[in-house]
This record gives sequence, C-alpha cells and structure tokens, in this order.
Amino acid sequence: MNKNIKRIIAITVAVNTISTISPTTLNTYFVGAKPVYASSYSPDDEQLKTLKIKSLDGETLDLRDGYNGDTVKLSDETEYYTKLTDNSDGIKITADAEGDDYVVKIFTSDAENATAYDPGDEILLGKGDTTLYIRTYKSKSEFNKVKNNVSNCKEEYTLNVRKTKESSYEDDSQDSIYLDKIDLSKGNIDFLKGKTSYDIKVDENVDSMWIKAIPESNSDRVRVDGSLVDSSDNYKKTVSLDKGKNEIKIKVTDSKDNQRTYTLNVTRGDDSDNEDDIYLDHITLSEGDIDFSKDDNSYNVDLDESVSKITIGAEPEDSDYSVTIDGDEVRSSDDYEKKVSLDKGKNVIKVNVEDELNDKKRTYTLTINRGKEADDSKDNNTGDTSDKKSQWVQTDDGWKYYDENGKVLKSSWLYDKDQKVYCYLDKDGLRVTGWHKDNEKWYLLDSKGAMLTGWQKDNEKWYLLGSDGAMLTGWHKETVDDQKKNTDASTNSGDNDTKKVDNWYYLNQDGSMRTGWLSDGGKWYFFNADGTMQKGWLIDYNSKYYLTEDGSMATGTRTINGKEYKFNNSGALIL
Repeated sequence: MNKNIKRIIAITVAVNTISTISPTTLNTYFVGAKPVYASSYSPDDEQLKTLKIKSLDGETLDLRDGYNGDTVKLSDETEYYTKLTDNSDGIKITADAEGDDYVVKIFTSDAENATAYDPGDEILLGKGDTTLYIRTYKSKSEFNKVKNNVSNCKEEYTLNVRKTKESSYEDDSQDSIYLDKIDLSKGNIDFLKGKTSYDIKVDENVDSMWIKAIPESNSDRVRVDGSLVDSSDNYKKTVSLDKGKNEIKIKVTDSKDNQRTYTLNVTRGDDSDNEDDIYLDHITLSEGDIDFSKDDNSYNVDLDESVSKITIGAEPEDSDYSVTIDGDEVRSSDDYEKKVSLDKGKNVIKVNVEDELNDKKRTYTLTINRGKEADDSKDNNTGDTSDKKSQWVQTDDGWKYYDENGKVLKSSWLYDKDQKVYCYLDKDGLRVTGWHKDNEKWYLLDSKGAMLTGWQKDNEKWYLLGSDGAMLTGWHKETVDDQKKNTDASTNSGDNDTKKVDNWYYLNQDGSMRTGWLSDGGKWYFFNADGTMQKGWLIDYNSKYYLTEDGSMATGTRTINGKEYKFNNSGALIL
C-alpha cells in the first residue's frame, strides 16, 4: 500500500486499566455487557463508506469481529469476518468508497497480479476459510496503472469468510487429494482446490503458455499434460496451444495412489473470428468520414495529402472497459481521444477495446489513406533511400537494413556478412533481442541482436541452442575428453591418445537444463548440478542409490562389482 503505515485490523474489546473497583461493581459492569462501538462513522476519502455481503441465494451476511464473534458495523477497522452457512456456492460483495472517482476492487488472492472483481460480481467459494482483499483506488485509470501490483492501493480491507458446506461445483467423486494452486502465464483462473474443471480463454496469437501446478504435499506427484513436474522445475510446464479448443489434464497422485484430475479447457481465439461480445459505442475522426457500426471491425478512410495528423475518438460501451488507440491507452479524462501522425499513403491503425476482468477483447482496424500511397522503398524517418542498398542505415527508430532493391528488410532473418552472425529483423525492420519464436522454434539473440548457439545462461538457467540457433529440448548427448585421464602422477607411459566419454543431458520442455531427479519412460534418472547424467553410486538426502550404465535408477536385487545389493521400490539402498 502507498501509505506510511498500513493499518492491520482486529475488532476487539480490551480493558487496559482497571483502578480500584469492587468485585460487586465489576460483576455489575460485565453482566449482560456488549462490546461498544462508535455510534457514527464518518469515512475519509479513499475509505469504504458501505460494505454489504450476500450469499448467491440472496441471504444477507453479518459483519463480525471473529467467526464466532459479535456483529459489528463498518468502521475505521479494516478486518472483518463472516460465515456462509447455506447451500450457496459463493457470495456477492457491494462496496463504495468515499470520494469522487474512487473505485473498489475485490481480490481472492494476495498475489500482486491477482484477478480483480468488481462490487456485485459473483465470487465462488469452496468449503473452509477464505480471505478476500477489498481495496480502494483513486480512479479506474489509477487501478489500470497498478494492475500488476494490485496491493499498491489507497486502502485495504480484509474479509475472512468461513463456508461450512460444500459447493455444488466441488467434485467429491474423486479421491481426497488436492493441488494447492494452479497458475497460468496466459489467461485467468480463479482456482479452488475442490473445483476440477476450468474454462480459460486466450488470444489467438498465444500459441503456448506455461502452467504451474503446486501440490499440497511435496511428496505428491504432479503431471501436467502427461509430463511429470516437480520442485526442480517449480512444478511448471510449457504447453503448445492449437487454435480453438485445447483440453489439458493435470493429475496429482499421492504415495497411496490416490488421484485427482483437474481439466483446463483452454480456447485459443474463437471458433470463428476471435472477436468477443464487447464493443465500442462509437468512433469519431477529426478529419474524414466514418460510418460506424459496432459490429463492423474494419474501416477505410481517404484523406487529402495535406492532412498529416488526425484525432481519433473511441468511447467504449461500458466505462469499465479499457481502450487503446495505436498502442496507447486512452481514458475518459482524455475523452477517449488520441492524436495520431499520418505517413503519406497507407496507415493502418488498431483500436482495441478490452474487458480485462472477463478476458474479452475486440479489435477495430482503421485503414487511413493519406493522398497517394508512398513508395515502399523509402523509409519515412530517413527521407530518400535510393542510394541505400544492401547496407545498414541508422534511422530515428534505430538501425535498419536495406536490401538490394532499397527496401527495408522486415520480419526476416539476415546473415550479416561483416559480423558473421545471424540476426532477426522485426515487423518494423529493427533487430530483435532476447527470446524469439519463429516457425515453432525458439531462438535467443544477444543485446546487439546476434543469434546465439551452444550453451547459454539466461535468468539463472542454462539452455542449449543448436548450430542453427534453435533451442533444444529432451535428451542430448555430448562427447568430450575424459577429464580423469592421466591424473595419476605416477603414470608416465607417453600414451597421448585422448579418451572420449559421452555426457548425457536433459532439457526440459521450456528448454532449461534439468538437474535433480527425472522420471522418463517409467525409469528414474538423476542429473548433477552441471546437468550431466549421473552413473554409479549416489547419495541424496541421506539415502544411497545406484544409477546403472544407462543412467536409470536400480531397484530390487542387483549385483554390482561382484557384490549383491538390495534396493527398495524408491531406489534407496536397503542396509
């Protein structure tokens, strides 16, 4: 919170000091006594002025100072309790903040990027105790600025809800084993451990996402889309998404083979045109004419060549929707308008309207033609480019490469003969840095845009990139010189033959180098801190294991160097 002091609320009655008082007087004082609260409450700006809770079946729920405490009214205190005892699946909260333009948002998680609910939204709850966070923000635009750091609010209230009965969506047909949390890199999920089916929607341009599924117990096994995940990879797996519907299974299993399956129904884009039922109210232009219809997403506008700038207005149907024009967000305080500079010729301007809470989005496209379309062989930032062929040219935006026809090379790989490196030029002709996906393969480019190969470290993780720059996954073998050769100082045979050994590595689905235990094909393997697969004896967490020549963990009875050993089903040596 952006306050010097965060007030932590508890509604209590305390007797701080009791002077000389007779037992009779004390008994008289406390018999039938009730806690005393302020008779009136005058909230300051940013504080809640109303707070009401109802079950989804319409029953009004009391605010209390504890789950079994006394009924209280809204006051300067900021922590409250309530009980949901009927068969409702959840609650609705209505709340208003004091002060013009202040908004209230409700969260079911303390995560910095938690999904926001508006007052009046249905909030599903599972059986047990749940903590909700009710926060106030100076305005909707101020909230939009901190939506990835939602605790940066004006005031925070905590509502603790105890639900005494199971909800209808809770799946009691499966075993009593649960995940603690599911997180997604794309889309939104309001996870409840008893709910096993979720519908998730992502944009059409999202072709992959990571899924993190954390079990309640560290000893439980978790599989995401068929692959085992564990603490070494933060219980995370990256999955590819087809256009349309994708069904992804997450299974959690304990040592007694109790199992629960969660299903994520992920829709990438839309079955038709990837447009949701969310609309602008109107689009206005300071120049030219537009016959706007909210269902039509594309418009062509012809302007005189003398028009170099245009003001575009795009007001949403609902004030809670966010609007961007040509990549910049516009707000009600701007009358949802933006002034856009126009190049000569064709200008394509995107206007997006988005409902962030319900993950809905629609894109309107304005094609504005300013006079005669400009020659593509010229760059508007640099003027005449007729003498700029097959070379790098520095523009106002950065370095761009002009091909043999004098055109800017865009959305393409380029081999720089002078630097002897490959680089990738984006849709604007600028060099890409960092991770880049092309034709379903991932590449890593350094800070100057040069494509990297071999072993590379990024964000404290190691990745292996092939000779073509593509990121590798799965098993990988490297043949290297045996570092143990000729280490015996007493040996001086003059034999200079270099002995080779094979080192095996495993790259996770996200390309990161595997360390620790791995289950693959029904067998267990162990990878050292440097990523090499272990062979021979291993001591791990006070247990001793043996990894065979192919790296797989031994179980049962094995003869090793002429001696018989016994291992349990988990591979640990039985002493």
